Amino acid sequence: MPATIIKETIELENVQLDADGNGYIQKRINLQEGYRHTLTQVDFFEDAIPLIRGSTADPQPRYEFIISPYPQIPTQMDYRENAPRYTRRYVAAGDDSVLFKGNARIVTEAHSQFNQFPSSQIAAQNKSYFYAPHVYINIHFMGIANSVYGNLALSFMMAFDKKKVSNIESTMGVLSESHVAMCALAMSNGHMVSVTALEGNVFPMWRYGGIRPETMITPLAANGFFLDIASRDSEDMISVAGVRQTIADARQMNTFDSAFGPRRPDWLREFLNGGFAAGPIRPNPIPLRYADNGNTRMF
Repeated sequence: MPATIIKETIELENVQLDADGNGYIQKRINLQEGYRHTLTQVDFFEDAIPLIRGSTADPQPRYEFIISPYPQIPTQMDYRENAPRYTRRYVAAGDDSVLFKGNARIVTEAHSQFNQFPSSQIAAQNKSYFYAPHVYINIHFMGIANSVYGNLALSFMMAFDKKKVSNIESTMGVLSESHVAMCALAMSNGHMVSVTALEGNVFPMWRYGGIRPETMITPLAANGFFLDIASRDSEDMISVAGVRQTIADARQMNTFDSAFGPRRPDWLREFLNGGFAAGPIRPNPIPLRYADNGNTRMF
C-alpha cells in the first residue's frame, strides 16, 4: 500500500513556563483503527527563530520533542543535574514508547541547534511500528521559572505505511503501547562492573559460575531411588532427605572462583514429581511377584 504522508505544524506566539521552568505542548494526529502503522520517514523544520523575552530570561534555554503513539508523561529525571531548571525531562530516545526524538538549544537571533534520534540517515528509512490509531507530537520547553518564550513555529512531515491486522492483534498492541507509555518515570538500567569482574568474565564457562551440566549422577545416589527391583544382591536406596538434598544441589548456583560448581546437573530438576521436592515419599516400593499365568502375587 502506498505510504501516507502527514504534514503538521505547531505554532505558538507565547510559551508560558510554570514555577519549575517547564512548559509542555501536545498535538494529536488521528489515524485509522485496526491497522499496524509503520513510521517509515520523519523530517522536521524550524520555520521561525524563537524569541527569548525578558531581561532575566535564560540566554540559552532548551527544548525537546517526541513523536509517539501516546502522550509523553514527564519523568522524574533531570535534563541537567544540579540546576534550578531543566527538570522532568521526557524519556530516553531508546524507550519503546518513542518513535522519534529531537532536542535543541535555543540561541538568540539564530535558528536552534538540533540533535535527533534516529539520526537523519536512519530516520529516512525508519521501521518503527505501532497499533494505536493516533500519534502525538510532544514538546517540552525548559527555561527560567514563570518566564515567557515566543514565536515557536515547527513543521513536521511523517510518512506511514499501514497493514490491516486482526482485532486481537490490534487490541493487544494498543494495550501494550498504552502501558509502556506510563512505565518510565525513573530509569536505572545500567550495571557497574570492576576491572576484576571484567577480567574474570572469560571462557571456559565454568569460570563464570553456575551449574555444570556435564557432571553426572552416580547410580548409588539419586538414581537408586527409582529402581523397583534390585539387579544385584544388595541395593543402596536413598532416603527422602537424600532425594531432596540432591534436588537442592541441582538448583544451587556457584561463583566463578569455586571449583566446578555443585555435584548435581541442572537437568535433574526437570520433570520431577511434586512429591520429590515437597510432601511425603514412600521409602520403598511394594515388592511384586508374578505367577506363571501373569497374576500378581503379594507377599
